[in-house]
Amino acid sequence: MGDGGGRGRRIRRYRLQYISVWVPLCLKGSEMPGTVITHTAETFSEIMNIVESFQSAHKSAWYRGSGKENYSLTPSLFRHPKTKKAEDLHRMEREISAKFMQRSPPFVQQGFSDEWERMFYMQHYGIPTRLLDWTESPFVALYFALTSAQRDKKSKVSESVAVWMLNPILWNKWALKDISYNGEILDSTKEQVKGYSPVVDIDDRKNIAVMIHGTHNSARIVAQRGMFALFGKGTQCMSVVYKEEKFPDSSLQKIIIGKDHVDSIAESLFRKGVSDSTVYPDLHGLSLELRRSFGF
Repeated sequence: MGDGGGRGRRIRRYRLQYISVWVPLCLKGSEMPGTVITHTAETFSEIMNIVESFQSAHKSAWYRGSGKENYSLTPSLFRHPKTKKAEDLHRMEREISAKFMQRSPPFVQQGFSDEWERMFYMQHYGIPTRLLDWTESPFVALYFALTSAQRDKKSKVSESVAVWMLNPILWNKWALKDISYNGEILDSTKEQVKGYSPVVDIDDRKNIAVMIHGTHNSARIVAQRGMFALFGKGTQCMSVVYKEEKFPDSSLQKIIIGKDHVDSIAESLFRKGVSDSTVYPDLHGLSLELRRSFGF
């Protein structure tokens, strides 16, 4: 899986990007707060080396794959093509939730214990929410990045893809520094999450997203090691917030995979047993895997 080159070639490929300025990877000591470090990789082994370095430097690590390098870390609710104001988006959130409660009973076998369980269920079925999916598995994130790559009419990959890496514990500590939070990853039962509840007025909501455990109410979430960023009233993407709030310790980083390397890395990933049927442990996943295996 390597490129056959020596150590010098590998180091030349590993680059870090401080916004638009390229610097060597070895300058780890010069990282500035709020700077999103960007790596580039051309092989599966290079990606794993970057992941290993991140895991060695951070107590906890989450990942998110993106089929476009420039996709923002923004939840689906905040991606509405016309509605952009926070007040209007949060009003829309309540209207969507109300419609879901009215029309979902024939399709839901049991009721929801609280507004959080309902939100996670809505997220699972693609209904716009303030949740942004992350995973504890770098392989799952890489799968989503590679399989959602943009392709032209000839089925050739047309754009670079990306895998984001995040330290959720450091993120929460900084996002909730106004209350001197020094705990771990949150869940819906914690006091610190009450300020993000769907039933709380927007004026009383916290601003910066926090990282939480979700309700594992489907086999897919379990298989995908699903975790979530829960946004508050702030609608800016995570990378912008990270920069403006000067988050410390390089806790948000990005790996860019060039379009010319997507298919070869995907093949390497599939050979290691990470495939459609392992990410989607149901008939949908089996269908995807059979279509891919036979060239459809």
